[in-house]
Amino acid sequence: MLKIDFLDTNNEKKARRSTILVALGFTLVVGALAAVGAGASYRAASHGTNVLSEVGNMLAFGDIRPFAWGTEGGTTTDALSTPDSKLNILLLGIGGEGHAGPQLTDTIIYASFDRSTNKLGLVSIPRDMAYPLGAGQFEKINAVNAYNEQTHPGQGADFTAQDFSKLFNVRIDRVVKIDFKGFAQLVDSLGGVDISVPTSFTDYTYPTDDDGPNPYKVQTISFTKGMQHMDGKRALEFVRSRHGTNGEGSDFARGRRQQLVIGAVRDKLLSLGTLSNPKTMSEIWTSLSSHIQTNLTAWDLIKLAPLAVHFSSENIISHVLTDDPKTGELVMGDTSNYMMFPRNSDWTQIRDIMADPFTSRQELAKLDHASSNVSVEIKNGTLRTGLAAQAAAKLQTDGYTVLSSSNAAHRGYEKTVIYDLTNGKLPEEVARLKRVLDANVASVSPSNGSVRADGGAEKITSSSTQFLIILGESSLGLLNTSTTP
Repeated sequence: MLKIDFLDTNNEKKARRSTILVALGFTLVVGALAAVGAGASYRAASHGTNVLSEVGNMLAFGDIRPFAWGTEGGTTTDALSTPDSKLNILLLGIGGEGHAGPQLTDTIIYASFDRSTNKLGLVSIPRDMAYPLGAGQFEKINAVNAYNEQTHPGQGADFTAQDFSKLFNVRIDRVVKIDFKGFAQLVDSLGGVDISVPTSFTDYTYPTDDDGPNPYKVQTISFTKGMQHMDGKRALEFVRSRHGTNGEGSDFARGRRQQLVIGAVRDKLLSLGTLSNPKTMSEIWTSLSSHIQTNLTAWDLIKLAPLAVHFSSENIISHVLTDDPKTGELVMGDTSNYMMFPRNSDWTQIRDIMADPFTSRQELAKLDHASSNVSVEIKNGTLRTGLAAQAAAKLQTDGYTVLSSSNAAHRGYEKTVIYDLTNGKLPEEVARLKRVLDANVASVSPSNGSVRADGGAEKITSSSTQFLIILGESSLGLLNTSTTP
């Protein structure tokens, strides 16, 4: 007996989802073939050959066998075949030909998608952050791609991904580098994007389209708070502006705007009208073919497409590395070259964020907050004046009870030391303080109102003290103190 339930919304949703995925797969195949044709045409024009000869050289056709069988020469090539459940992609935006510093990266975003939770973590890295060259030398991180492109023409993105992987101690599976013109054409191919501008601002020194170095030409652009529909040119101005009023002139504000546009592009790509329109998908691929450098293949995109339905705003966690005095990860170094360094004496805090970009800043703050009424005593074991008072203010903000703050009897500590006076009764607090202060931990029992510290006896002012903290140089990054490596 045939039973039809017109009220079975679950089946209806499943059918709709299946229809969307089928349409998505079909349009991406059409887009992939269009990309091959567009890429072959571009290569033929660039190399002085014919289109048919270049088709065979296109990377996409080289990927047909691994796409069908999953491996090539025993090595997995599937973008989803990562050692864990995460896919990590580096996104780079450059000016491109016709712009001053065509290979300098205006945009650097690390994106990680966790398939086990369907969460997408985004970390925006400011272009003025320092990049270590070795031997105490540093360069702005936005120049790394330019150097790599100069030494490895056509492969700058790959080598930049390798350099960033080493610096941030993360695996980078794929890299995508796109220039200004390609970005604008992508947005135009989508019919524009809708963006809610959070703050009104005016930039009186925005570069003109022919912003070569001699002479450097500028124009005035303005944005009004509220929802706006932007074409490619307007969206590019929104993400590229660096000298806007109302606090929008910083790299940090620009990083937040870039993530807003990524969200808007995502929404447009996920709309049924875009995914089910082969002509639109073909235009997108064609617009990108001569403006993009990537090791993502057409087949990667086909395999990744079904995951796109999970990219809802609720599942996206955004981070922008900043120099905020209270919550930022960076501090300004020598203002003559406007270069920012990690607030800590090393890259630990930034690497922690890159390793777990799925935890929001608010959740991270909760992890640093004392879970119970914990009493501490702070002593400055460095030669930096006022460090104990600054540390006390920070820990009080995090919920700790600071019974006293003063100078240690002995100075010159390189590493902060936490003396656990609870006999190990508060292991979670020990772990939290160790992480927050970048410290070593010693478990001791007071004797005659003092503990035997590394530098000698240190007095304890209260019998209620649970942790004695002697600050060393390793905790400087905790405080609002300008330090450079």
